[in-house]
Amino acid sequence: MASFLVRALDLEPADAPAGFVDVDASSVHAASVEALFAAGVTAGCGTEPLRFCPDRAVSRAEMASFLVRALDLGQT
Repeated sequence: MASFLVRALDLEPADAPAGFVDVDASSVHAASVEALFAAGVTAGCGTEPLRFCPDRAVSRAEMASFLVRALDLGQT
């Protein structure tokens, strides 16, 4: 989902890694996860340590939240 969103939203690559402990830096999707975090689209699924939960399914509610943040739809 991270890679799909990054391509669809044409997000810029992250300047620095976020430090997700559960995202393998060698993964083909790692850069997309970092870009979503840098753009403020996601804060991950947990802190202490920072986690992304890449193997967990994304709910419709989570996807809606991602899109609201990515498209800045929450501002009125």
